[in-house]
Amino acid sequence: MTVTGERQEIRLDDVEFNRRDHPDRPLRPIPPGRDHFAAQWRQMREFMFGQWIDIDKEVEPNELTRLRDDYFWQGDEHIIGVVDAFECLGYEKGRALYEQALTQGIDSLEDPPREFVEFFEHLDQLPSQFDLEAAERGRMLAMSATKTATMIIQGWAFYETAMTGDISASTGATGRFADDGPRRFIETARVFAEFTLPDIFDRHSEAFQDVIRVRLMHGLASRGLRRKWGDDVYLKFGEPIPVTSLLGFGSGMLLGRLVDHAFGRKLTSQELEDLAEYSSYSGRLWGAPERLYSPTGLELIKSLNYVLARGGNPSPWRAELVDAIAGPAHLTTLTDALPGLVKKLVARHANQLTATLALVPAGAVFGYQQIEAMVAGSFFEPLGYNYERRVRIFTEIAKLNVRIAMVADKLPWSNPIREQRKKTGAAARERIAMLNKIARGRQIPLTFTSHDLSTKGEGFTG
Repeated sequence: MTVTGERQEIRLDDVEFNRRDHPDRPLRPIPPGRDHFAAQWRQMREFMFGQWIDIDKEVEPNELTRLRDDYFWQGDEHIIGVVDAFECLGYEKGRALYEQALTQGIDSLEDPPREFVEFFEHLDQLPSQFDLEAAERGRMLAMSATKTATMIIQGWAFYETAMTGDISASTGATGRFADDGPRRFIETARVFAEFTLPDIFDRHSEAFQDVIRVRLMHGLASRGLRRKWGDDVYLKFGEPIPVTSLLGFGSGMLLGRLVDHAFGRKLTSQELEDLAEYSSYSGRLWGAPERLYSPTGLELIKSLNYVLARGGNPSPWRAELVDAIAGPAHLTTLTDALPGLVKKLVARHANQLTATLALVPAGAVFGYQQIEAMVAGSFFEPLGYNYERRVRIFTEIAKLNVRIAMVADKLPWSNPIREQRKKTGAAARERIAMLNKIARGRQIPLTFTSHDLSTKGEGFTG
């Protein structure tokens, strides 16, 4: 099968392969359906990266952009083989062996599949490929982002889910937020909280292992979507959950301090390098290949600028996703572990709270117009909230928060209790404990196994 037009003819056998198995084959061009720069990402890129690079010059074709174009055609290069083995073994045996190798080591398996051996050797070696002292300094810096910067990045995650072309399409088509919302929400919140723990650098920790469970879930879902959508969609847009997009999954570790930097709390060059090491480790753990590693902080910014510039326009599932993710049910889920009076108060003002805490913050970097575009046609549009005013007020609060942080940064001492909490990840552990309590109360299994039966694409929408 081929796709033709003004562009060079694209044949399936020229693009559908694992780069890890064919390192010398010509680089693949960007999938034609992704070959544009959607306007919605422009203001954010200028705000976040404009102080560091020329955001337009750095998206012109070069080695960095061509490599990222190439990986839009495939998923996680190490998980592809694991998914193959998973299908051959059957999901029950495949899951059991995967969990045993993950928690007890690949040596605990008798005659394991070759694909499992290669994958778990990759995992066992991964921490040693990074400067973990620098990455830990980067983690501590990320944890010192202002509260408003953290809110912006949390809102950004919501915005990306609804508004990025491939993320909104794959998330919408699998239907997990709509059909299994509380579990999907809690699993997602938990794994991102775990990423901020010092344990994330330990191969044997639950935090590390949960991320690897999500890697398999992405691989299984992408295989199912690939089969459901067929060759025509693949030849236009590439892999449903492409490896290039995985670069952005680790970027949240860096983005909070880039927000603060843009508001005036400047990073030193060494701080940027430490944050980059933490973010690069995070990206690799999510499944980004070694070939896409950025050797410096500035190169990582260039990479993020390009990947985000290729974010595209939202899929037809946008409004449905906004309703599923931001509807009152999820806030009710999140407050399950709180006292009854607080739950009643939250339930009464759920929409106002969601708009203020989940929707508005991202407007500080994307612009209020993009928040209006995100909620158009959703549950929130007829509520008539003034996003221009709310974003303006939040932005002023963010600037004030940064000024206070800058004063605190200059003090010759620091709060030892606060520093110890950051070092141990106390706030994240408390958040994880709360999520676990909610899950137990609702009898929700947090096993990241929802897509074990998804590789045939049954139950997905087209």
